[in-house]
Amino acid sequence: MGYFPCAPLGPTLAVSLQLLGLCIPPNTSAWCESLEAYLAAMGYEVDTKEGICQRFSNAYHWYCILETSLDEYVQQQLQESASPPSNIPSAIPLPSSPDNDVLSSKMRPSEYLQQHCPLCFGGQSWQSNNSEHGFSDVDAIVCIDACFTQKCRSGHPDDPVNPTATVFLSQEDICAMEHEVNELQKSKSSTQRRSGQPLKKNYLGDGEDEFEEGMRITVSVLKGYNESFTAADERHQKASTQFFSDTGVMALLCHHDCVIYLANMTSAGERQHYALALIKSLFFHLPDNFHIGLLYDIGCQLEQSCRKWGFLKSFLPHISFAISVFLAFGHQWACQLIYHP
Repeated sequence: MGYFPCAPLGPTLAVSLQLLGLCIPPNTSAWCESLEAYLAAMGYEVDTKEGICQRFSNAYHWYCILETSLDEYVQQQLQESASPPSNIPSAIPLPSSPDNDVLSSKMRPSEYLQQHCPLCFGGQSWQSNNSEHGFSDVDAIVCIDACFTQKCRSGHPDDPVNPTATVFLSQEDICAMEHEVNELQKSKSSTQRRSGQPLKKNYLGDGEDEFEEGMRITVSVLKGYNESFTAADERHQKASTQFFSDTGVMALLCHHDCVIYLANMTSAGERQHYALALIKSLFFHLPDNFHIGLLYDIGCQLEQSCRKWGFLKSFLPHISFAISVFLAFGHQWACQLIYHP
């Protein structure tokens, strides 16, 4: 009849498919309250206990899943129709899904990246295209940041598995990176304790200060950021893990604001392994000679951790770290000289 129900059995609200097909604003609560006020003025009473919002949101949620499932089905059929017959060997296997995109060649970015931003990763000459945009040292620019307003309460049953067309990293990948970070820190700490090897030193004009190997700003400058930036202090709690199972989201975007990957955060603070997992997933889809510019509010701290503990060791020569311009002037002048974009 052209309506989508709010529940599969005994629905108490059905929403027009034409309405659901429109671009619904994210603030559905305000929209539903306005609708209730309009209906009340017309003499129609709405159940004041539950209201429309929860039922409308449920209908819209599953309608979106239906649309995504349809898109996936169409893409699957197109891939199957493009595949050669089974008796003809294929030189380049087609990827089964974006998340399991096994690159047949490292000569160009993967189809997953090309679909998310053709300007950064698509085209026949993506390297020359980026050079024309003024990126002389890097092939593409990406940025990372965390948002702790996107939470999920604990104790609620999970939805059925949503379609696989998602930009979220799997929890297994995030946990694997957290384990890798912990192991590298333990191994490096024990090695340094046994050897007693001091840091490299450089003598400045106003006294002695220390440079860690590979860094271009001193340790004293980096230490001050734990007090100035909460993102630099992993122990700072931004959300309660007692009430929320998911405390926030960390995103990796290209400079055209296209989402490349998202990581679901489950810790109280902004831990580095989320950013590292996002970067590692990005490089899985890039050719070996690809160089990225990485913007992060505490890009200086992230580079220090990578060089100190050996994080992302194989990818580090292909990353130019910088600080997001919004917070660049919150850093000390010595840091701005190196990391200002």
